[in-house]
Amino acid sequence: MNRISDALNAYAAFAKPLANGMEARDAPAPVPGSDFAAVLKDAAKVAIGTVKEAEAQSAAAIAGKADIREVVAAVTNAEMTLETVVTVRDKVINAYNEIMRMPI
Repeated sequence: MNRISDALNAYAAFAKPLANGMEARDAPAPVPGSDFAAVLKDAAKVAIGTVKEAEAQSAAAIAGKADIREVVAAVTNAEMTLETVVTVRDKVINAYNEIMRMPI
């Protein structure tokens, strides 16, 4: 989550001079890793880590080494993360399709 907040802070820092009437060329350069692709890449890494954690908790429960509450929490967290990823993917695809339908 920290990378997402870093990206949002970089966006806010970039947008502030534009709101104050400065030209885009006068605005500070964006922070590396704060572009949309980097944010999506970081979010994907977090999602994969969440799913791996749920798998590890499930394996530990099968071996009798984990509390069932921890397993349920990890699996629920992974499920919510997967639903979020699917929703974001659908929104990105819809946005792309809308852009492709725009007249030039």
